[in-house]
Amino acid sequence: MKKIIISSCFGHEIMAVAIAKSMNLSVVIVPNKDNADEFNKESENILVKMLPFYSALETVSFEEKETALAEGWDVVRELKEGRFDASLWFKMASSRLTPSFEGLRRYRQLEDRFNVLFVPQKLKSDGECGVTAAQQSLNPQVLAFMKGLANLVLGQHFHKVNDLETVEALAKEFDLYVPGQTENQEVFGIRGVAHAEYFNMYRNLDASVGIAGTHTWIMLALFPEIPQIILFNRNGVENWKDIEAAYQKAGYRIFCIGFDENSDMGELSKEIEETYKKLF
Repeated sequence: MKKIIISSCFGHEIMAVAIAKSMNLSVVIVPNKDNADEFNKESENILVKMLPFYSALETVSFEEKETALAEGWDVVRELKEGRFDASLWFKMASSRLTPSFEGLRRYRQLEDRFNVLFVPQKLKSDGECGVTAAQQSLNPQVLAFMKGLANLVLGQHFHKVNDLETVEALAKEFDLYVPGQTENQEVFGIRGVAHAEYFNMYRNLDASVGIAGTHTWIMLALFPEIPQIILFNRNGVENWKDIEAAYQKAGYRIFCIGFDENSDMGELSKEIEETYKKLF
């Protein structure tokens, strides 16, 4: 049986690992690197970042790269090229990743509170999803109705220096808990930090509202019972309505709402607010 290929350690790779688990398949790490030193270094980085999700991961030598690519199943590439089999969402939704939480970082300021992940914008993107970070983002005022409804937890990736002013302004306006700002300083910024460092942050969430991203895949794969409103640009590579259908059929409160450059933001805000009431 084929092994599923991953070449990085971002959101789509978490999706690929979740699909592998649902089908009892192994995952082989094959970085997009053209020399042995870089290949081996990136292989180890991906292994360290992804191993907490799923133990059936393996690396190959640089000399084995082409054979692994030829023999493996690259579901991420199929997704990005529009060849993805929608039935795989139902397989993914019927399973879940079950990592160990022993010894992981705690988020004490989130414990015993009503927490909602809040992601109005995308400040960083790999650019491989058919839309830019800016196109995937909304004016935060679209989510203004959320002010005061919960302890809002910022879930977007950002550069801890270049984006600091933007994040601080957003945190002040929406009274956000920003991971790493007032506890666990090592996780500030999110991008580049090992995913497992945030597992207990996700475990303390009661819901999530925001732009689709790595956090979305982590929650779908590990914590599907946490209700989500996933906001997505309709021009992206994923068919989020298929994902919604799969997870709702599995009994989860996952709602996906699309938008594009022609959307009426006032109407979009109303739709999100009405959907928010269905989460609880």
